[in-house]
Amino acid sequence: MNPLRFITRSLRAVFRRRKTETEMAEEIRLHLELQTEQNLAAGMDPDEARYAALRKFGGVEQIKERCRDQRGWVWLELGWKEFGFAMRSLRRAPGFSLAVLTTLALCIGPNTAILSVLYTLVYKPLPFHEPHQLVSISNIAERMGGAKRPSSVAQYADFKAHADRFAGFGYFSATNATLGEEDLPVRAAGMLVSADLLPLLGVQIELGRFFSPDEQTAGKDHVVVLSHMAWEKRYNSDPNVIGREMRMDAQNYTIVGVASRSFEELFNDVEFFRPYTVWPNQPDVQARYAGSVRLVGRLKPGVSLEAGRAQLEVLEKTFYDSVATPQLRTALSKSGYHIGVSDAREELSEPIRAPLLLLQGGAALVLLIGCVNVASILLARLSAKRPELAIRHALGAGAATLLRQMLAESFLLVGLAGAIGVGAALAMLRFMNYYLPTVVRHVPPIALDTHVLGIVSAVVLAMILAMGVVPFAVLWRSGVRRGETPLASTGRNGRNAIGALVICQMAIALVLLVGSGLLIHSFARVMAVSPGFDAEHIVQGRVKLPMVRYKDPKDNIAIQQRLLTAMKEIPGVEAAGLSIDVPVNATFQAVPVVLRDDRPAAGGAQEQVYTNVVSPEFFATMGIRLRDGRLFRNDDELRTNPVVIVDETFAQRYFPGRNIVGQAMAFGNSPPPTGHPWIRIVGVVSRANLSGLEGRDGWPFVYLPFNQQPSQGFSLVVRSPRMEADVVAEMRAKVRAIDSTLPLYATGSLAGSLDAMLGNRRALMFLLSVFALLAIALAAVGLYGVLNYDVAQRTREIGIRGAIGATRGQIVAMILRQGLARALAGLIVGLAGAFFFTRLLKNMLFEISATDPVSYGGVALLLLVVALLASWLPARRAAKVDPIVALRCE
Repeated sequence: MNPLRFITRSLRAVFRRRKTETEMAEEIRLHLELQTEQNLAAGMDPDEARYAALRKFGGVEQIKERCRDQRGWVWLELGWKEFGFAMRSLRRAPGFSLAVLTTLALCIGPNTAILSVLYTLVYKPLPFHEPHQLVSISNIAERMGGAKRPSSVAQYADFKAHADRFAGFGYFSATNATLGEEDLPVRAAGMLVSADLLPLLGVQIELGRFFSPDEQTAGKDHVVVLSHMAWEKRYNSDPNVIGREMRMDAQNYTIVGVASRSFEELFNDVEFFRPYTVWPNQPDVQARYAGSVRLVGRLKPGVSLEAGRAQLEVLEKTFYDSVATPQLRTALSKSGYHIGVSDAREELSEPIRAPLLLLQGGAALVLLIGCVNVASILLARLSAKRPELAIRHALGAGAATLLRQMLAESFLLVGLAGAIGVGAALAMLRFMNYYLPTVVRHVPPIALDTHVLGIVSAVVLAMILAMGVVPFAVLWRSGVRRGETPLASTGRNGRNAIGALVICQMAIALVLLVGSGLLIHSFARVMAVSPGFDAEHIVQGRVKLPMVRYKDPKDNIAIQQRLLTAMKEIPGVEAAGLSIDVPVNATFQAVPVVLRDDRPAAGGAQEQVYTNVVSPEFFATMGIRLRDGRLFRNDDELRTNPVVIVDETFAQRYFPGRNIVGQAMAFGNSPPPTGHPWIRIVGVVSRANLSGLEGRDGWPFVYLPFNQQPSQGFSLVVRSPRMEADVVAEMRAKVRAIDSTLPLYATGSLAGSLDAMLGNRRALMFLLSVFALLAIALAAVGLYGVLNYDVAQRTREIGIRGAIGATRGQIVAMILRQGLARALAGLIVGLAGAFFFTRLLKNMLFEISATDPVSYGGVALLLLVVALLASWLPARRAAKVDPIVALRCE
């Protein structure tokens, strides 16, 4: 028979069963009528003719079964029957169905969403050619807090010339630029890249070409490659864009290419690539650690990461021993510099890997609690259905039939719960895509990847099998025949299984609650930290000057003063100042300093500080108080009168118990060269947590004078009680009135900046708290369910206890003791688990220990209260058992 015809007929038999059965019955009837007519023609009477026809035809029902078997795919037809029966059975138990669906959907949804984020940002291979060969190279200052420092052009040149275990190297640096015409300037993110970076990564060109090496020199570097996103957004995917001029930072750049979309999976907001211009002093070998670029290498096929790292370490040692000056060697030794080589994907995902793994662990624990909860519900369901199943077995249903029925119910429940969970995950991902960019920069949109969907499908399939096979095994082992059906108390094995379920639920819930409790307690500690300035009434905005127009220092300084004066003229502004960096920035880079008395720091570590260049009005604007000495004056500048102001942390850490005003320091790893002056400390100000509230115990701040200091970019800071939006609008109007080509960007209140810094911690705390609340709800419902099931199974026992004199109070106390005993066992197991689990939170906690007794004690007490409430209702039900009724039902 033609296979296609066989499949078509088989499917037709399954999905058009009623019509097929009608046609078969009609055909059999015609056969019997024809044979009966022949018998009548032979002289038989009607009854004898009908009987003879049936005897000759054979058993009608047996023939029907043989015909059904010949249709093919009998198993599919049987499965279809079981699904129909399962649907009717589940409709008759809406409470059970709704409980299982809700529990599993609430567990599968968050797991799918978090797993999608984790896979996209941590485990998904980079969208480049042979991504496992790509490595990120940095310089690690071990004695400066293990800080990772950028690489340099000199280091790149050395590695490219001598590291033969690598197929090539490339480097890049993030940048921003002002795009557009003078009447509508906008800021856009971009990258300065070496000519060999994009080919090294394997990024394909959509249109045009990449840069050539000679375009990395000044005068030839006015070319740009657009990202695919910018090509679509700004040029409407025009295929004739190659060769057009693009206005950028008040200069014209020629568009030479359009990159493919693959790079946007890594940095989704980058709009352009420009050549990294190499200046004459950058390849200087002694500038090897004056890092300004991120270096990427590609290992040759078959070369391991360890082998590549070993070769670069040899090159570093060769430089240290043979090329570096004695002064540089001293600085390198003091800072503990060594080369760092890591997988490029691991390097990019390092800041978010631990929080995401923690969230995935929390979601997995919720899923585990949900499965345990469903197991307890299934036990109760099995107890209720046992008589029905025994009757079906007595009527001829074998083991395979009963197993198919349970698998069909499991498939419908878990499959539907999985579909609902995946739908919920899609909704969660839409919310996350809106929120994630405010927590982590350059995050690509998160989608439900096919790999994640495959993992979720495998988990759902395993749950289907478990929910179908395990209850069947319990049923078959305990006896399914009518005479074997236990209607009395549950045996010891059953009680042990129930107890184990309760203990597991309580233990897992406690682990999650302790983790979220620690994060909430830590967050409260962070929020209690004073920022050191009045963030509510400070508004900021950043200005970038095109150097082609403000290259002359006099013009540069003049525009600064004009802008500052204009800010002070805004109605309602109480004070205004300038800052070379964003005033509140969680990415301040620590720099080494040397004190004139050359006292070694504790443990031999290099002294470090955060720096910010500010105008004299900055401190009054921010509300930073003077503690000693003086503030900056208009004649202070680094070239002729090198002075700095330090904060209280600097004074307490490096000059405890001594007068710091008048002391001297220098930036770098060694004292200033002969003929160069030391920098005088002229004032001490209160501690302002500009690096974030959690940086209270971080590095001190040193402020340098902005006066008479040319700068390409700076922030304007104003203090005003007016609404933020009104102040920003007036600031933008003042800037445009002075120079219409200057965009005012990164605007907002400092309170908003502080809030954004806490976004990562807040999101982690919120999600873990949601998981913990879900876990405690599931644990409470599960404890109630298993105790209720236990009471139902022990109806006869409780009746006997009541018949021989047990009071209702004694029965209630018995059930409560059993519930609380199991809860206490779960708490003990959970406390042990939490002790190890919370170690993962160590780096995320602020001023509290991972074994904080308040968090542990509070969570344990909360769970005991929940366990008591969950045990109370089954205990009341047990107390109401009538001994006569309980014994009569046997």
